[in-house]
Amino acid sequence: MSPPNPLTVWITGLSASGKTTLGGALVRHLTARGLAAVWLDGEEIRRRLDRSYGRSREERVLVVDKIGEMAAEVNDAGQIAVVSTISHVQSARTAVRTRLKNFFEIYLNCPPQVCATRDYKGQYRRAFDGELDNFVGVTEPYEESSKVELAIDTAALSVDEALASAIAALTHAKVLPPMAKVS
Repeated sequence: MSPPNPLTVWITGLSASGKTTLGGALVRHLTARGLAAVWLDGEEIRRRLDRSYGRSREERVLVVDKIGEMAAEVNDAGQIAVVSTISHVQSARTAVRTRLKNFFEIYLNCPPQVCATRDYKGQYRRAFDGELDNFVGVTEPYEESSKVELAIDTAALSVDEALASAIAALTHAKVLPPMAKVS
């Protein structure tokens, strides 16, 4: 089943804030409800792009633009695009929001110190030690949006609570149909 209108759910936040975890859970929930959803995870998309992109601000903006193009293709096919990517530059997110017809941004608010405790790759430690340039949340700022449909404190909420919050907000905003009542 297709959503009433093409929809992109854009999940953004720092590395290890829970974007991939929430994105995967949301796609599983949507498909279990019979909705056609495609997951576009930033790290996975980077591996599939036409060339290797670095981590400079400019290259990160180019990657966000490419993911926005992919989300538009998913929407054109009548499916929900669930995007999970850092996308830390507000103007890049605004450009994607403008391009897509039905855009719902979820910001995962989680302090770098908490994200660092979840970081199995050791990137935060390297960034705090000055070994990584352009590491968002440590050496590169995350630019919060002036307009965001939902902010979730993933330092305080479990995955299930974050998912429930996202589903409730999407349903309340009428971008998802309400769940059928079980009798």
